[in-house]
Amino acid sequence: MKKYIIWCLIMTLTVPALACDLCGCSNGGSFFGILPQGHRGFVGLRYRYNSYHSHLGSQNLSSREQFRTAEIWGRFYPIKRVQVMAFVPYQFSQQTMLKSGLTTPLQGLSDITVLAHYNVLNTFMDTETDRTINHNLLAGGGVKLATGRFQYNENSLTDVANPNFQLGTGSTDWISNLIYTARYKNWGLNADVSYRITTKNPDGYRFGNRLNSSASVFYLTSLGSRSVMPNAGLFVEQAGHDSRQGEVNKQTGGYATYLNVGTEVYLNKLSVGVSYRKPVMQHLSDGELRANAQLTTHITVLF
Repeated sequence: MKKYIIWCLIMTLTVPALACDLCGCSNGGSFFGILPQGHRGFVGLRYRYNSYHSHLGSQNLSSREQFRTAEIWGRFYPIKRVQVMAFVPYQFSQQTMLKSGLTTPLQGLSDITVLAHYNVLNTFMDTETDRTINHNLLAGGGVKLATGRFQYNENSLTDVANPNFQLGTGSTDWISNLIYTARYKNWGLNADVSYRITTKNPDGYRFGNRLNSSASVFYLTSLGSRSVMPNAGLFVEQAGHDSRQGEVNKQTGGYATYLNVGTEVYLNKLSVGVSYRKPVMQHLSDGELRANAQLTTHITVLF
């Protein structure tokens, strides 16, 4: 999952020798970015990389978490003004204890997300009218399923005993969001906001509710037979407090703001994109967690 925001547990008073309760977390919400041509369906493969440094104030527990996610994503229109999107992520992750060099891998299916949106406004679909400014406003939501493994075992000697270093959250969560795109000649604006309401998983753990928002400016130009669309903007993630067995941990949660730059290339029915995010402001886990730069690439077939 993802989010794009991170919140994690502060370490407890007693810490197992090979475990820690504070680490980077990939359990964020669905990341949209600038979607390929809003009036068309697509299916493609995305790759995301992000990493975090944890326990910044401890030499013994300081660690680095790396999350690599290969994700199948797609969109289709069952009827003209309704689009359905799906995200199926597979993770290749690891945690490395910086003092000892001990590395713990994590690999498997993560949490699948399915969303449906209604085109409240979409002038891109109207090819008979020539407009100066085109708009697309999508409103909808969906569900994040508990398909990824969540196995929080404090006494494990082989797994990282941490609710944040998991393939999934173990919970079914509900998502609502708005996506807006406007275009004037070759210039455009893309913005989206998503709110995720989490539920308690069977282990009694509940991640905090999450709010993601972004805004990007893009420019569409031609390069031979290709259309190229560079873009730049801001992405913001915010998280509430986690709780376990009903007890709220007020040292979880936080926020991160990223500067995002990227480009999209269109060639007939093929779309290729890359985006780079650099955190410019953050406060995570009471300052004990630092998010590093993120990279996302994709190759997508339009239909």
